[in-house]
Amino acid sequence: MTDLLTRDEIDTALAALEGWHSERDALVKDVPITPDSFRWLTEAVQNEADEMNHHPDIDRTDRGIRFRLSTHSAGGVTPKDVELAARIDQVLSGAARDKG
Repeated sequence: MTDLLTRDEIDTALAALEGWHSERDALVKDVPITPDSFRWLTEAVQNEADEMNHHPDIDRTDRGIRFRLSTHSAGGVTPKDVELAARIDQVLSGAARDKG
């Protein structure tokens, strides 16, 4: 079983993750995207998650996409969530470069 992060550890991780915040027992990021980006972005993030065997909640919102990361078996945020958040940010930064 993976150890839950303390509040201080979560705050330290969030300081290094741009645009992420803590919401109850999860790390959350809302990203504005165009409607036609949802599918390929979801697939790209799922590929990263599959490599880690750790899957985020991904929801379409009025303004884009929401990623919610929590280790359900542990009941909160673990190091795996922080790693997946960083990988999602890498996917997002690659997407931004591709558009440019």
